Amino acid sequence: MTSIESDRPGPDGGGLPDPGALGTVGEFVGALRALKAVESLSLRELQRRTGLPRTTIAHALNDERPSLPPWDRVQALLRAFGVRGEALASWKDAWTRIRLDSAKSAGGDGEPEPEAAEQPAEPPEGEVQQAGAAEPEVSAVPRARIRPGRRALMHGSLLGVGAVLGAVAVFGLVGSAGGSPGGGGPVEAETCPPATASRSADPGLPVSADPRLPASADPGRSPSSGSPARVVRARPAWVGRPASDAQILSDTDVDLPVTSPVTGGDALIVSVMLTSTCPGPVTVTDTQGDRFRVAGEVTDTRRHRTLLLAGFHVHALTTADSIRVVYPSASKYHIAVDEFRGVSTVVARAEAHGEAGGTAFTTSHSRVECAPGDLVVAAVGTNSGTAPVYSTEWSALPVLRLSSYRLSGAYRVAPADPSCAATGTTTAQWGAVVVAFR
Repeated sequence: MTSIESDRPGPDGGGLPDPGALGTVGEFVGALRALKAVESLSLRELQRRTGLPRTTIAHALNDERPSLPPWDRVQALLRAFGVRGEALASWKDAWTRIRLDSAKSAGGDGEPEPEAAEQPAEPPEGEVQQAGAAEPEVSAVPRARIRPGRRALMHGSLLGVGAVLGAVAVFGLVGSAGGSPGGGGPVEAETCPPATASRSADPGLPVSADPRLPASADPGRSPSSGSPARVVRARPAWVGRPASDAQILSDTDVDLPVTSPVTGGDALIVSVMLTSTCPGPVTVTDTQGDRFRVAGEVTDTRRHRTLLLAGFHVHALTTADSIRVVYPSASKYHIAVDEFRGVSTVVARAEAHGEAGGTAFTTSHSRVECAPGDLVVAAVGTNSGTAPVYSTEWSALPVLRLSSYRLSGAYRVAPADPSCAATGTTTAQWGAVVVAFR
């Protein structure tokens, strides 16, 4: 492949973008889009050349994204465009400079690690972090996809989401907590096909998200791969967030790129919020063959569904891997994947939901039997109103936000006198799931 020369005409008749003249995230990503236009490469061809999922490529080329894409993805795209040698080094210099400027503007120390800057820092032990305040909310840009036979990605403006909300099908084991029906803004509509609820008759047992995986199987390893020997671990701990995304799109599956390596043997806990969704299974797999099971879920009166899924003893994952989520029809999705260490099974769970206008959320009406040292993870999906703020014993995880919709997660290690309910404040319509792991 011939290296790109700087005097080749660009799509507007001028020269190709000079990386030294780029000063903002928008200009940088716009320059990448200009290179794509010059080379006339389709997303399918870029996928073939880079090995990246088309969803990842489109997200990296979205010129309204709030932050720079990771350098490994930028470098793969530049190589696919024919950029080599000194020109590639100039792009790396521009990427680093803009990344540092963005960190300074955001009040940071101006020296983020190039590949790890998107990785949230672990909340200090015992420190209260308010969702939407202490942790930055991750706002996603709308995008839409169409399906001409197989998945194809249409990058650009929002094509429109859903029609008008129809009949509500509430499934699963949920508890109502205050508020009046009808709160929380207009209902988005979508006609749901008939489906069976993915919930066990025994609320104390998680349900396999994949019907081929026996309920007694250990999620994380596929049946054919075998499970490693059990290891007694120390106090459970949050490791990081290797993948996340939130989008408005008309599709029922997404491939999330792994942005930081996952240590083999750890647990991955996946939080999902589906807006105006339909009944049906939610499945999570990764490119190493790990399987995940639903550990808890709730659907509120407006068909906004919040779930926690878990995979234990997963294989090691690198930035070449991805995590695939398949879900029923929904107008929006929020998905966060968090890595935890020191847990290998689900021991209890509780779910609840409430209408807008209240001042609190809680799952305390359902008793969760957990023991000192258990890891307790919560996910709260909200619509409008104030961002959820967990009570002081919880450590908040980074919030995913789309417009007025938020997915707010938190965790804690149960103390000697455990209280495993997820409790906090919000004026939004909410659905909450809490799961105890051991």
